[in-house]
Amino acid sequence: MKLLVLRDKKPGHFNQAEGVALAVGRLGETEVARIDVRPSWFAHDDVRKLIMRRYGRDARAWLRRMYHIEADALERPDVIIGSGRPTIAAGILLSRAFGGLPFLYSGGIGGYDTREVSLMVVASPRAAGNPRCAWALIPSTIDPDAYAPPRRLAAPADLRGAELALLVGGTAYRKEWPQNEWEALIRLVRETARDYGVRWRVSTSRRTPDEVGAMFAALAAEGVLAEFVDYRSAGPGSVRALFGADAVVVTEDSMSMLAEGITAKRPVIGLRSAKVHDGYASEAIASWCTARWGVAGQSLAILPLGTVTGEQFAATLTRLEPPQQDQRAELSKLIAPVLGLDGR
Repeated sequence: MKLLVLRDKKPGHFNQAEGVALAVGRLGETEVARIDVRPSWFAHDDVRKLIMRRYGRDARAWLRRMYHIEADALERPDVIIGSGRPTIAAGILLSRAFGGLPFLYSGGIGGYDTREVSLMVVASPRAAGNPRCAWALIPSTIDPDAYAPPRRLAAPADLRGAELALLVGGTAYRKEWPQNEWEALIRLVRETARDYGVRWRVSTSRRTPDEVGAMFAALAAEGVLAEFVDYRSAGPGSVRALFGADAVVVTEDSMSMLAEGITAKRPVIGLRSAKVHDGYASEAIASWCTARWGVAGQSLAILPLGTVTGEQFAATLTRLEPPQQDQRAELSKLIAPVLGLDGR
């Protein structure tokens, strides 16, 4: 089975598309080709929607005009996979150009006629009731089998020597991080390392402000951190090893990293900013907190970053249980009937 993965500029999107491709790969042997999808200067989101609503029937011409993609130069795939808004019109047009191929998309789609989208993998159970939608954890390339099982952290005493990964983000759509919350995060790391003996492994990201990266670099220089990965010098992909920690802590601006922690079968705590405009992301994360990922208890909790204490953090973490469900297998089961395959 030949897969064509459409990749936009954002790792949070193209890693979802790659995660869907991996899930398809569990259903049979695959060959994966990839295209970097970069819209033309004029083809911003609203223009793409307008073209697809009124003028997009000539698929090959619009692929060329909006994306500089020559469909005739591509080997015909069996399945097209995308994630991120720039890939929506590209996926639909490629499906048309090749005679109506299955198009699998990770995320919700608004403003387009989605009858030519075979499956949308959505993060909120409310959206799963829409046509051709299915609810699942955000797909990723994380392989839980690549990591040893985490230590069970059932009591405060279990935290001594435990490794906690902290994935630090930054300002994102509808989410901001005031200076006092960054200062609160530094206090929390320092306090829990001192009072509970946890070993913090910290990574910043492309969204982390430089001054916050400098604050964590100073903590590392003091010996407070067991490991510090500075994104500014380490670059993309440097965080992957941290998912082998005993638990994962994420600033809640990154839905993808929350999902990756669950996929890695780690208990996860999200730290929430007070400056969040509630919307689809908050709704999806709330549903993940109440879901049972193959265990009797909760695997994800959200705490307020600005006010959380070390004691509250420790009490919450020791109530969480590592997920047992294989998210890759669950996604494969959703995809299989769409492609006419056996997903057992």
